[in-house]
Amino acid sequence: MKVVKKSPGSAPVVAKFIKKGELVCSPTDTLYGILGSALSPEAVEKVYRVKGRERSKPLIVLFGSLEEAQELGVLIPEKFGERLREIFPAPLTVILPLKGSSPFREIFKRDNLAIRIPDDPFLLKVIELSTPLFAPSANPSGLKPATCCKECEEYFGSLIPLCVEGEVIGKPSTLVSLLKGKVEVLREGAIPTRRVMEVLGE
Repeated sequence: MKVVKKSPGSAPVVAKFIKKGELVCSPTDTLYGILGSALSPEAVEKVYRVKGRERSKPLIVLFGSLEEAQELGVLIPEKFGERLREIFPAPLTVILPLKGSSPFREIFKRDNLAIRIPDDPFLLKVIELSTPLFAPSANPSGLKPATCCKECEEYFGSLIPLCVEGEVIGKPSTLVSLLKGKVEVLREGAIPTRRVMEVLGE
């Protein structure tokens, strides 16, 4: 496992691996994650296999902007559009419906998608240079998430060829569903429920 420091200069290196369909361990705006192209069915299959994750468990997808998500078929209810723009980028994951034409329907075999706009210039640069990224936590299913490249290597060895060394806040994102036209907080994380409801609530 090759290791690079998290820096503006390493973003193109990570993007190159992502575009080749490889997986990369990296700090995200929440926990250490396994990054890969969310538009590559092969990369998606690979991350499920490497983590030993049940296929029924969805992956969160990181986008550079809400506009990018919309261009790829994520449906943002009109009443939530401005509110989401007010709160993003942030460690908030929002479950939204997908258009029938969205490529994610075929890739993930779902009619909805959990999305986040990360509050992290490094990740946003990697997305800009490659594709939207899936980013599950960096651990085999059932084990504690890795917190550094040494732990990533212990977990995955040569299965993941690149790791980015950097710091994380160590809390998962707050998870919210907007599928029923109202705000449902499914998991409180880095953003308090009170703050989410202040911005997104009725």
